[in-house]
Amino acid sequence: MKRTASLFIIAVFMLCSASVMAQYPSVTFFGGANMATTDMKFGTGETDAEDSYKALYGMNIGALYEYVLNKDKSQEIAVEGGLIFENKGFHRKPTGTQSIDNKTTLYFIDVPLYLKYLHRFRSRNKLYVGAGPFVGMGLFGNANFSDDSKSLKFGNDPIEHDYKRLDYGVTGKVGFLFLNGFNICASYDYGFADIKPLENQEAKTKVLRLSLGYTIRLDD
Repeated sequence: MKRTASLFIIAVFMLCSASVMAQYPSVTFFGGANMATTDMKFGTGETDAEDSYKALYGMNIGALYEYVLNKDKSQEIAVEGGLIFENKGFHRKPTGTQSIDNKTTLYFIDVPLYLKYLHRFRSRNKLYVGAGPFVGMGLFGNANFSDDSKSLKFGNDPIEHDYKRLDYGVTGKVGFLFLNGFNICASYDYGFADIKPLENQEAKTKVLRLSLGYTIRLDD
C-alpha cells in the first residue's frame, strides 16, 4: 500500500510541476464505456481455463489536464495527464468443466500521462493521437457468481488478499476535438503488472475505453 501511494504521489507531483510551464492549458471532463479483459495464466503451461476469461463491460469517468509544448499553424505537441475512475476485470463464462458464471469487477483510479500530437484543420477542429505510461491504484472490487457474490480485497498477501493494488503499463489514444469543445476519444491500456498475489497465478489487465468529453480552454 505504501509503495502504491508513493507512486501515485510522484505521478501527480510530476504532472502538477510540469503544468507550471504550461502554454494554452485546457481541461477535459469525460465519461464513457469500457471493455475490460484480463490475461490469466495458471502455473507454467497453458490450460483450457485461460480461454474462458472474456470481456467485461463497464464505465469510465475522469478529467485530463493538457498543456502545449510547441504550436504552429497546423500542429501542436502537448502533454496531457489526469485521473480516471474506471472498472477493470473479466467475465468468466461457464465451460464444460466450469459451470459457474463469474463476473469480477475491479475499480481503479488510473493516472495516465500522454505525449500528444494534434493536427489542426482549417475548420479549427483537431485530430490527435497520444501515448505514454499509466499507473493505477485498486480501490475496491467484487466477484458476482451464479448464486453468490464476494467483496474483493487488495494487497500483496497471497492468503488475505485477492488482487494486488498496484497496476501499471502503457496507454495510447486517438480522438477528435471539435471547435465547440466536444471531444470523442478511443484509448487502450495494456497492463504490465501482475495483479495476482499468488505465485502460481498471473493476471494482467487490458482496457479499451470509448469516451465523450468536453474540453475547456483555460487561457480564454
